[in-house]
Amino acid sequence: MTDAAIKETYFQEIEAHFALRRGTPFILNAKDWALMKKWYEDGVPLPIVIEAIDTVFEKNETSGRKKVISSLTYCRHSIKELWNERQNLYVGAGDVAPEAGPEALLEALAVQLETSEVAAPFATRVRALASEKSVPKIEERLIDLERELVDAFIAADPAAIAAIRADIAVALGDTSKLDAKTLARTEEANLRRLVREKFGLPRLTLF
Repeated sequence: MTDAAIKETYFQEIEAHFALRRGTPFILNAKDWALMKKWYEDGVPLPIVIEAIDTVFEKNETSGRKKVISSLTYCRHSIKELWNERQNLYVGAGDVAPEAGPEALLEALAVQLETSEVAAPFATRVRALASEKSVPKIEERLIDLERELVDAFIAADPAAIAAIRADIAVALGDTSKLDAKTLARTEEANLRRLVREKFGLPRLTLF
């Protein structure tokens, strides 16, 4: 996968998850795109962003106030705090692998993949990443592999995918006000999320 494709996947996943938590299709504004670009360039792993978004919405839902979270801006402090906290778990986080090495984490992911016939071929490729000494590079390759993994499941069961697409259309409701590009991006991101959920696919990440 090219760098541009990895970046697009990163943005798409964040956009889809934020829309999911809001319960509506969502069009990001310029400030949101700038935030995502900064997180990507700063090397904040996608799972960190997703977890922090969940935290913001969960706190809002239990606070009693339930304010409208209309922008990723509401999540920026939570993402910064969580990333700082997780970085502190690693010695020399950044271009240096965790002190204990990523082997055990990669092995755990590989074992999960081996429970499925479609996913099993990816287990060896995940284990092979243990030779890489840079955590950011491992994360980049895991994003790449996860996209390939979801693609494999989409290709393997056309009937199930058709049913998922039908469910997405119902869930999105009236999309007449969305431009074609936004609609396609929203549908694709939701498809990939629901495929992961239906087939119980693990998020491929060290975090």
